Amino acid sequence: MHIALGVCSSGFPIDDFLDASGKTEAVISAAADPAQTIAMQLAFDGNPNRRGGEWRIRDQYSHRHPAWNLSAGFPNTYDPNNPPFILIFRLGKSFHARFALEKQLIALKAISGSVRMFVANTGIAVAPSVLLTALKVPDPSRFDDFLSQADTVSVDDFDPKNIPDGRRRIIASVIRRLGQQAFRRKLVSAYAGQCAITRCKTLWVLEAAHISPYRGIKTNLVTNGLLLRADVHTLFDLALISVEPKSLVVKTSRLLKGSQYESLDGRGLSLPAKASVHPNTAALEYHFSQFHG
Repeated sequence: MHIALGVCSSGFPIDDFLDASGKTEAVISAAADPAQTIAMQLAFDGNPNRRGGEWRIRDQYSHRHPAWNLSAGFPNTYDPNNPPFILIFRLGKSFHARFALEKQLIALKAISGSVRMFVANTGIAVAPSVLLTALKVPDPSRFDDFLSQADTVSVDDFDPKNIPDGRRRIIASVIRRLGQQAFRRKLVSAYAGQCAITRCKTLWVLEAAHISPYRGIKTNLVTNGLLLRADVHTLFDLALISVEPKSLVVKTSRLLKGSQYESLDGRGLSLPAKASVHPNTAALEYHFSQFHG
């Protein structure tokens, strides 16, 4: 007995789903609960000689995932009239594991007949929103969206003959990174010229970061901004670094574990001297809701 994902084909591109094109093994980290507090590795085997390229979950009994063990409500006996389905969701580059009983899926009308899951018990399909909601699969994080779109962004060909234009682009890029100048000047003044997270005081690398996304001049309020070092600004925009709204404590994503940024976790936010320009709580709550923990 084994848990099979199905046979790889153009209709069921399992290797692409697992980011394992051309490989026979894949290991992913899949979260098991809505808060993403439990993540565990899942290993898969692809056997090109079995039924035309079957993929299956490896070590499924000795290393059972938290999403389908007994403590999660997974049945300890098999009921052919209501069998459990193991579901693996991919959101951007993140994976989430769940299980659901057949009757639950039928009641939700969550599985289209074209997916063949009730016939072959395997396959890949776009998950309907009703299924994601019922199994409490979170929306894609800002970081997931970035990774999904990054692969599709085209880059202009390099032209060594056009050096002046290249220089202008570099200068324009630096100006954009420094942010709208009036907004940035206000943040530099409010935060006394230091990064709100790292305490860096080198002005050339300090940028005006929006807490809630920029939507025109009305969002260029000091209370909707943080003065951040350029690298931290990038991680903040990707929601790999955020600020807990009530405690005003910095939180770093598990994806930054082992990096220099891990030491920022738990650090208190450096606030302006004037309370009137402290970060807006609602803006911080919005950003923290996007945090890729």
